[in-house]
Amino acid sequence: MIDKLEKLREERLHNHTEDVVLEKIEELLQEDNFKQICTCEQCLLDIASHALNQLPAKYTTSSKGEVMTRLDEFEEQPQVDFELKVIQAIKIVAKNPNH
Repeated sequence: MIDKLEKLREERLHNHTEDVVLEKIEELLQEDNFKQICTCEQCLLDIASHALNQLPAKYTTSSKGEVMTRLDEFEEQPQVDFELKVIQAIKIVAKNPNH
């Protein structure tokens, strides 16, 4: 049973929120006002984990579910929420880096 669960974790279950947060981190760190932020692996992981803990997970199990979730992403409020949480995470990690 453990093998089946591991396979599901690797191949089927997908947290769409993680994709959006990682894309948003990459986008925001390119902006001039965030150029001084450390982009080492630890800081990037800390930013992502902090932002993800502030947002609802959106799991999908199929490509159809992924498409539907992507369509929901185009609504304005979720985009604002994602950006706000990522900006907050960047600021928190910048003030208290784990290195």
